[in-house]
Amino acid sequence: MATGGFATPNDNPDDIQLNDSEFKAIFDTAHELKIPVTAHVYTPELMHKLIGFGITGMEHGSLMDKETAKMFEDTGTYLVPTFTPYQDTVEGDEESMAKRPKEFCRKLHLYQDRLRKGREIILESNIKLGYGTDFVTVHNNYENGWEYYAWLTSGADPFRVLQAATRNNAEICEVDKITGTIEPGKFADISGWHKDLLKDPYALLDCSFVMKEGIVYNTENYSNLK
Repeated sequence: MATGGFATPNDNPDDIQLNDSEFKAIFDTAHELKIPVTAHVYTPELMHKLIGFGITGMEHGSLMDKETAKMFEDTGTYLVPTFTPYQDTVEGDEESMAKRPKEFCRKLHLYQDRLRKGREIILESNIKLGYGTDFVTVHNNYENGWEYYAWLTSGADPFRVLQAATRNNAEICEVDKITGTIEPGKFADISGWHKDLLKDPYALLDCSFVMKEGIVYNTENYSNLK
């Protein structure tokens, strides 16, 4: 937790919560052990600093600017953006925002323009992106298709989103030798959908089946679960 957050009541996304000596200790230890380092981070200032320390990747990055995006591209640092918690803010849905806790709502308004611009920069960049949700209070974990909706309605290429959720996520988690793509020698982990993922932003909410290691598990239709 390198910075404060949006949902937490007593800090802000701009707050840096560790000093340089603490960061150095973390990175030195991780590099000696040859393990990756990632961080919860929002601001360009801290993203610059963490790239300088040799971070593997970061989560959120919601207040991205163009200079920082270029640093990600040049160093191969990955980013897992989490769009859903700020979707109502980006869309300007005041009714939905008003349902959030008071401090959460205040920060969403305070950072609204930067959240919109940051998302635009992330999706226009060539940063290696993973797929995550950070739902917190907005959805249940099994509703992760709302993150797909957030990407597509923000103009993301569907193929890029699907690649982020499969191949890229497997590489980020260092399990790409066994999963993440469909090819001989990997787990037969496959899912099918009732709707066209390339055209319908709601499609990921309506799963037809999940195949886990070759065994098919049928699922309920999402419309029956509402």
